[in-house]
This record gives sequence, C-alpha cells and structure tokens, in this order.
Amino acid sequence: MINKIDYCTKRTITDSFQNIGEVVEFIKSPPTKHLEQVQHARTLERDSSEYRAIKTTRLPAISINFSFSHGYLKGDNISTPTGYLYIDVDGKTEQDLEINTAYVCAYWRSLSNTGLTLVVKVDGLTPDNFKIATQEIANLLDIPFDSKAVSIDRLTVLSYDPNAYYNDNVEVFPVAELVSVQSVEPSNTGSENFRDTIIKDNSLIGIQRNGKTGIRYNNLDEVTQSMNIIYDDQGIYDCGQDKVKYHSAYMPKRVSEGNREKTLGLYAKRLLLLNPDLDKKTLSKMIFSANMINLQTPLESSEIWAIINKAFDNRQNLRTNKTKRFFFEDVTLTAVEKSRKCLEVLNQEKREKTQEKKNIISELFCNWNCPENGKITPKKVMELTALKKTMVYNYFRDNKGSVPNCDNP
Repeated sequence: MINKIDYCTKRTITDSFQNIGEVVEFIKSPPTKHLEQVQHARTLERDSSEYRAIKTTRLPAISINFSFSHGYLKGDNISTPTGYLYIDVDGKTEQDLEINTAYVCAYWRSLSNTGLTLVVKVDGLTPDNFKIATQEIANLLDIPFDSKAVSIDRLTVLSYDPNAYYNDNVEVFPVAELVSVQSVEPSNTGSENFRDTIIKDNSLIGIQRNGKTGIRYNNLDEVTQSMNIIYDDQGIYDCGQDKVKYHSAYMPKRVSEGNREKTLGLYAKRLLLLNPDLDKKTLSKMIFSANMINLQTPLESSEIWAIINKAFDNRQNLRTNKTKRFFFEDVTLTAVEKSRKCLEVLNQEKREKTQEKKNIISELFCNWNCPENGKITPKKVMELTALKKTMVYNYFRDNKGSVPNCDNP
C-alpha cells in the first residue's frame, strides 16, 4: 500500500494506492485541477517562489518505499515496506537514458518535466538497508540517481505524464542478498519489526516429499523440455527476445485489503491449472493457509470457501503470467549472482546497440550534402534518425573532427 498525502507540508495520510500500477494510472490521467497545476508549474522557473508553492502546498505526494502507521507520514511511524523502491533522476528523462525494463517496473516525468521517477521491485527492504540498496541498484542499472533524494520518509510529488510506463512482470531485486551486512547503516526509527526476506525460487517442477512429486508451482520444466539449451562459456543460455512463457502460482506477501479476493482467487486457479488432480481438501488447506499468512487482514471462512468453490467448479485456461529469458548451467547461483550475470549480458547488448546508433550517425555524416541539406546540427540528426538527444549531442562532442563543415565546404 502506497500512502498518499494532500501536499508535502501536510503529512496526514488521506488516501492510499494499492500498487504502483494505480499510481501510474493517476499520473497518466489526473483530475483536471491537478493537470492544470502541473502544466502551470512547468511554465515557471524551478527556483521561483510560485513553483515551490505549487510543489509543496498544492499537489498531492506519495511515499513509495514504505507504508506508515498512525495516519501520519514520518520516519518514526514506518509500518511495512511496500515492495517497491524508487530512484530519483534529476536533469535526465527517458529520452536521455537507456532504461532496463527487465528490472524497472515504472517510470514517469517529474513535476519539472526535466527529470524522472523510476520504480523497481524489491524484497527485503528495511530502514537500515534502503540507502545502500538504492545506491547498489542504481549502479547495477547504470542510473545516474540523485543521492540527495534518498531518505526514509522521502516524498514523491505526483506529476503528470501521459506516457508514464508500467510493467508488473519484472525481476525482483533481493535486497537481503544484494546488500552486505557490513554496508548496512543502523536506523534510529525503531525497525525491530522488520526482517530481511529472500525471494522464493520456484524453479522445481514440484515439491519432493518422500520421493514423490507433490504440488507443482510452475510448469517451467515442462515448457522447456523440448528446448535445445546450449550454455555459453559463461554458463548462460539467453533466449533473447523469445522469452519462455510459463505459468507460476505465486502468493505475494502483505496483500492489502482491496486485493484479497482477486489475489487468492488467481492463486487458487493457477494451482488447479498446474495440478489438475488436486483435490478440494488439499486446495482448501493451501488457500486457508495463504489467507492467514499472506493477507494483512484475513478474509472470513465463508469468503474463502466461495473462492475455493469458484476456482474448483469453474476451471479456466489462464494466460501465462511469467517469462524467463536467462537459464544458468550452475543451479547453485544465488539470486544476486544471477542478476549480475544477466546485467553483464544486458549491458553488452546495450553497448552493441549504442555502437549501431553511432554507426548510423557516422554514415549520415559521410553522406551529408551541405549544398542540399544545409548545415548539419544535432537537431537535424535527431529528426532524421529518431535517436535520443543525449546520444546525438555526445556524438557531436566526441567526434568534432568528423562533423561535416558546411561553413567551409
């Protein structure tokens, strides 16, 4: 749950979003009055008093990393982590960055329209480790984050961005593994109720009990049986853009009140899809257990039975809900080791794409006709190639000797 306040100088919690998806919907289609305030702010200088007034006293704000208790948003009132971590980027937008959408689940323009808010999924975030976690994740993703915008109760002003991005199906960063104990800074916010957790890896086709296969939580082994997997010298098999699609029955933690029936219902349906012979008694034990362990406020028994009966009596062919691009020869790799290997491949891919873009500009320079096309400028190159501003300007800066000189042809 992502707490919302009316504006930055009044931290009483007035509402909440269930997830980042709801935040993105608000950012893309805010109320008319909100939209007008944002559009007016974007006509002002950022250091003007009117801009500051709009930012701090007229627009709602949220806290993305943690939820808060006692109806008031401050460090002492931290309740639970939301499962998200936000990274503030100042002075650069999605046009200037190569955003890794395998890990970034959402991003949108800041109030000034010159920066970005990026959001990733995390597991095991605490008040003690969130600062180093922000730094580590930003470095892994090669994001030039604003280190000044990192605090436990840091607010994000809700802006407007019709092109705001959201994708729930992304990799989760395991903070407990990513951050070493020595790097953690003690917090004075009373965080004794937090515990680090590690992502559960449902990579097996089922749970082994006394030599027999039990409940199956995904069908990854099944859908990969016919694949000819050949690992490279790094022990990686990369599916590239042809990711493997599969079903996964996963029950998230700390399910909020507004999502209880839907989440439990989908969990029950996917369990039955993956285990067609599952009897109602076993299914009911699993759903009742999830109700007590995974829901912040458990449902009544009658509501649970309604979910179980509906799933059992109305079985459906569901769409696959997971994808997998990378497979590893070494099955003992930790989640962090896997993430780092994936990022090495993705960064190499990024370098190759960058070189391809440089080649496009180089070819354009070679074929530039000054009498016909006039003086070459970064703006003209951007229009002709659809390349991003940072890429084009950096190329002009780094390759001054190869820029066609139309002043002295």
